Amino acid sequence: MSWWNPFKKEEKQAGTATQEAPAGVPALPKELAESPEAKGMMAAFYRKWKDPAFLKQLRVLASHMQREGVNVKDMSAVKAWLEKHKDDLESGKFKDEPQPGQKQEMVVKSGPDVGRNDPCPCGSGKKYKKCCGAKS
Repeated sequence: MSWWNPFKKEEKQAGTATQEAPAGVPALPKELAESPEAKGMMAAFYRKWKDPAFLKQLRVLASHMQREGVNVKDMSAVKAWLEKHKDDLESGKFKDEPQPGQKQEMVVKSGPDVGRNDPCPCGSGKKYKKCCGAKS
């Protein structure tokens, strides 16, 4: 079994005229590899991705989503939020960071903190570090 070596230059097969993507740019899927529109979109995306103003706008949108309780790692939740706020996005409502007074939740402790060597609050009689504290 041969292992892939990232430092070894791969030999190009004769007769193939494939254009390689620049360093750090993933290759297009097979069905889009020959499409000039797809190549142009990928190039435009990567040019835009390096623009600081674009990155700032992404951070602003992410902060608005998190403020409303949207999990930004869940693509379906992000798409739903974007569809819900489509008109607001087009009108430019989300140009600035959300204000600190908007939908801020107060966190209230339910009881005193449990120390490592205190008895476990679950009632087992063991120390917290040997019982429920060992799980975290």
